[in-house]
Amino acid sequence: MSMKQVVKTTNGPIEYRLTGKGESMILILNGGHCSNCTFPIPFETFLTNHGYQLMIPSRPGYGNTPSSTGRTAEQFADMLIEVLDVLDISSVTVLAISAGGRTALQLAGRHPDRVEKLILQGALTHDDWPDKKIKLLSYLLFNPVVEKGLWHFFRFLIQKYPLGALKIMMKSFTTQPVEQVIRQMSDEQQMEAISFLRLLQSGSGFLNDIRHRSGDLSRIQAPALIIHSKNDGSNPVTHAEYAAKHIPHAELFLSDAESHLIWFSDHHKIIKEKVVQFLKT
Repeated sequence: MSMKQVVKTTNGPIEYRLTGKGESMILILNGGHCSNCTFPIPFETFLTNHGYQLMIPSRPGYGNTPSSTGRTAEQFADMLIEVLDVLDISSVTVLAISAGGRTALQLAGRHPDRVEKLILQGALTHDDWPDKKIKLLSYLLFNPVVEKGLWHFFRFLIQKYPLGALKIMMKSFTTQPVEQVIRQMSDEQQMEAISFLRLLQSGSGFLNDIRHRSGDLSRIQAPALIIHSKNDGSNPVTHAEYAAKHIPHAELFLSDAESHLIWFSDHHKIIKEKVVQFLKT
């Protein structure tokens, strides 16, 4: 059973969702365009079935967490500590996906006593992204005025031509030939990916994401598991390599998953096993 709640912090409200009944807490920081706390996490049931309670916040600009709560990764990391204080939670494991990575790195670096373990999945880590071209396109396409119409059109496209829409989006998710990637997905994986993409929304959150910085990774004391697809077309594998080099106690696991969407791949089984092994040690 999931419960959606709001905590008032110094900077403003943070919306979050709790699910699962385990004693150990995992704080999940989801990626760009999908950081509304109600957005389904593909491996959510897997983690709760293994006895973990999950806290999933709406990052600033997504859901009912306003951008003013934390436009920078540092600000939001500090406000998340206030949420943990209100809930009387001494420490958590942090699992961050894609654009959620920089907040996770700031959280682990600025508050090492509150982060037990750190897991990064396809996460942004170094500050070379985005370049000027991507930043300009992001401001044009994902500003709050335009993004609603853009995603509305994409959902129309999914409804009319679901496989075609998946192929269009997959071009930005993989370094492999798109047709090859689609063929390797089962029908079920294709439908799960389409359902996932149907829910994407940027709000004002993505424009915050592209301005985030990761901070000094050498401050991080928690053991870290860095998972990344070798074929990630969204966030190059250099992000994983950078984190593995600069986080003192890091383990790098490069997956053969066909794209950034590692959950919709046969290789995800190995990834899940790796995550559980890391959590249990």
